[in-house]
Amino acid sequence: MDARGELTLGRKLVLGAGVFLFIDLFLPWQSWNLGPFGTRSVSGWHGFWGVLVGLLTAAIVGWTGARVLGIDLPQNLPDGTVTLGLGVLIVLFALIENIADDYSAWASYVGVLLAAVVAYGSWLVFSDSGEQLPGTVTAREDPDR
Repeated sequence: MDARGELTLGRKLVLGAGVFLFIDLFLPWQSWNLGPFGTRSVSGWHGFWGVLVGLLTAAIVGWTGARVLGIDLPQNLPDGTVTLGLGVLIVLFALIENIADDYSAWASYVGVLLAAVVAYGSWLVFSDSGEQLPGTVTAREDPDR
């Protein structure tokens, strides 16, 4: 059975954009001109926020890949909620990494766009799972209705 044919759109977005985001983190996210001394640039892995984006991206790709491959993961961790949480943190920290540092280069903007696609894909995975965010009440569960 071909596992790729069974992927939902959300998982395809998370895996595809996540892999490209991970690769994009190795490109220069900040670059500045040093005049006669040339230019200097640092990758997306530079600094606390960049490392955090990289680790969370690896985590969501690993988590989603394990689910696709049918690897048993802890049952007490809801798939949709974990995926959504990681996706939201990735886009938030990618934005912080891009905004907090001056001299943003083109790869940082591509990275933020890819992080947004990961977040959207994680929202689709969450929506498809049928789970609810903790503390939310649906109309059927509301005793006042």
